[in-house]
Amino acid sequence: MLLRPLVDNFFWLKDISPFFSPLYIIGVLTPLLCITSMTHYKMPRKLSSGVDQIMGSYGMVVLINCTLILVYHFSLDFLGEAVKYITPTLLFLYARRFIQSKDDMVFILYTFLLSCTLPVAIFLYEMVFGPLRPTYLTEGRGGGARLRGEYSDIMSYAVYINGAMLAFGYLYLDRLFSPYWKGKKGVTGKQFGLVVILCLAALTQIKHVSSWSVFLAISVIFLFFNARNSRGILGVLFVLLILLPVIGPFIYEEEIQPLINKELNVVKGDADVDRAFNGRMYRWENYFAIWDDLPLYSHVIGVAVTGIRESPVMVSGGMHSDYVRNLFLGGFIGLALFLLFILIVLSRQSRFRIPERFLIISAIAVMVLYSISTLPTTYLSLMNFLFPIYAFSFLPRSRVYPKPARIPESRQELSAA
Repeated sequence: MLLRPLVDNFFWLKDISPFFSPLYIIGVLTPLLCITSMTHYKMPRKLSSGVDQIMGSYGMVVLINCTLILVYHFSLDFLGEAVKYITPTLLFLYARRFIQSKDDMVFILYTFLLSCTLPVAIFLYEMVFGPLRPTYLTEGRGGGARLRGEYSDIMSYAVYINGAMLAFGYLYLDRLFSPYWKGKKGVTGKQFGLVVILCLAALTQIKHVSSWSVFLAISVIFLFFNARNSRGILGVLFVLLILLPVIGPFIYEEEIQPLINKELNVVKGDADVDRAFNGRMYRWENYFAIWDDLPLYSHVIGVAVTGIRESPVMVSGGMHSDYVRNLFLGGFIGLALFLLFILIVLSRQSRFRIPERFLIISAIAVMVLYSISTLPTTYLSLMNFLFPIYAFSFLPRSRVYPKPARIPESRQELSAA
């Protein structure tokens, strides 16, 4: 997690040789280290849950289909992709054993926030001195340059923007709703407000619709849970009655509307449907036409079983949607297992207190929204952050909220403890 923001800057080394690319090296080492750690005698045992069988079954479907594609269309590039596709399953199964308490989860969040240091530094440099490797939007999407640092695409920034928003939001709520004195460790309102401003500034520069939707979803979920506290209600009223009416129209008109003009034109009938989702609908229609001609069994278990030459592309990042990619990669079975896993994690949130409910629901929102037009499960930096949260949701309450021998009755007593 700490190394990822650094090595992501060297994605271009894969053009020289995959053996020189730190991305490929970490991509291969991650599943190997997960397996090695899970089989080590010192790794704690996970508490049994049917979700392990569901996620394991999903991983098996993915592994079988990737193996078939390699048999029919072997290439080193797809071998690397296959390792990437199976890694989320291994990360979750590893996290199920690593995450044994709330402290473990908080440790992961602080580690992620520490890893944000480099992306923040690069972003601030670009804001002051100009873009390092900009990409430019068409006039139909507002024009202008997107900041992406030395990273391969804007999702490398987006992961840290919304990940920081989620982590800081949780740490603030955890402090606010603590059953003990408010002087405990955590994030203050001023610190959280500063992070929100920085995230908004970054979003205006990466110009990414999906990231705006994720940020807004996390913000709405945060406001909902923050209002469960008397101090939180004042904060929510301040945002809704003062900040939102003032800056909301500006952000929408200047930053969001230009990015969704094509989608608005489709809705109004001024553009063809295949221009929806920034033209991705056209690509989906083409590949679903191929899908429709395939036999029924390939619809059930994945396109790889047919051996068609388009299968490596149909299960790759070229689909620009994790729902579409999972459908092609694992068929109805693979997609159903993927969605069932998400629903089960979401159902677990009701067992927890407000801060943990915010954390779990927001983590699911990140996956659900990004999966519409991007591929969140192929970004290891995001998976390193989300899957420990999903694993945390399966801990029993007694592990998350161990009962103290006696609640301290004074600040002095708490300090002494």
